[in-house]
Amino acid sequence: MSDRSRNSRRSPPTIKTLADLSGYSIGTISKALRGSPVVAPATKEAILKIAEEVGYQANARGMALRTGKTYQAAVLMPVTAVSDYEWDGVEYTQILSGLSQSLEGSEYRMSVLTIRDAEDGLEAARRVVDLGLADGLIFSGILQDDPRINFLVDAGFPFVSLGRCRRELDYAHVDVDNEWASHAATQRLISGGHRRIALINPRSELCYAADRVDGFVRAFEEAGLSASIDLIVGGDLSTRFGRESALDLIERNDPPTAFVCVNESTTLGVLSGLRDAGMSIGSDVDVIAYDDINVSAYFTPPITTFYQPIEVLGRTLGQFLLKRMAGEEPGALKQVFRPKLIARQSDDLGKKQV
Repeated sequence: MSDRSRNSRRSPPTIKTLADLSGYSIGTISKALRGSPVVAPATKEAILKIAEEVGYQANARGMALRTGKTYQAAVLMPVTAVSDYEWDGVEYTQILSGLSQSLEGSEYRMSVLTIRDAEDGLEAARRVVDLGLADGLIFSGILQDDPRINFLVDAGFPFVSLGRCRRELDYAHVDVDNEWASHAATQRLISGGHRRIALINPRSELCYAADRVDGFVRAFEEAGLSASIDLIVGGDLSTRFGRESALDLIERNDPPTAFVCVNESTTLGVLSGLRDAGMSIGSDVDVIAYDDINVSAYFTPPITTFYQPIEVLGRTLGQFLLKRMAGEEPGALKQVFRPKLIARQSDDLGKKQV
């Protein structure tokens, strides 16, 4: 064991410890740890190497007092109040994984603040800004008119949202083109001969729910058809919601022959409901899903999916947040992904039934 390692066991190393070990002044050590450009690269590298060897960790409060920064990146993570919600947190583990990858090697650490809804998220955002708890924020579940975005834009506080609101505001964001995905899925089913198509959607106040309705309706309009608006249902995106929706919809006087589902959880529920009703995918009904953690490949049967890896969204969120916290303007920090079509069924049941 090296002397440095033995010293680090006796007491937590400080900046003075690093100064004693390296021979550099405390001022130089401090600048090197902050990444100051006035410190020569070789000097900075030598200091950081020693800091790593002895397990030095900067005191966050002291760092904040000296630099005005906390070196914390806060994530507002929604936790559902729905009991027995089978899918809760699955997607967010992938988002957090992507964020962690982006922050690795930087001076920033991630802190997670759990929230119940957008209103609770606004209060959390106010605390972060007013109390200086973090240097930047990431959040999702964007409303059509989102109070968190309104507040943070007015405050000039660095943030990146997963999703976009419908106000014309300039802010950094990462999103999936939900209008396009919904349109493409619906268009595929219409081309396959379907005329009665159900849309299993999020709650209507969410912006991407409105985007998906827009794409759904546009596909019908372009085909010169009346959109099956009566078959649009919105809910909490639980597996239970998908199952109950499917069972309700197929009992209607003019039931759907196809379903467009917003995520894997609702899709699994829809498949369960259809199976319990004695219906088979591909012979009685067609289903198209949106997938972000590649679960639908294991459904029975595997179904057509529009796939966008959520981990990629998480990495992009982290990259953008680092740039915002470094002072980059939000104008260039906007990216909207289009998911990839993975066709696993012919989805032309409507033509077969003619």
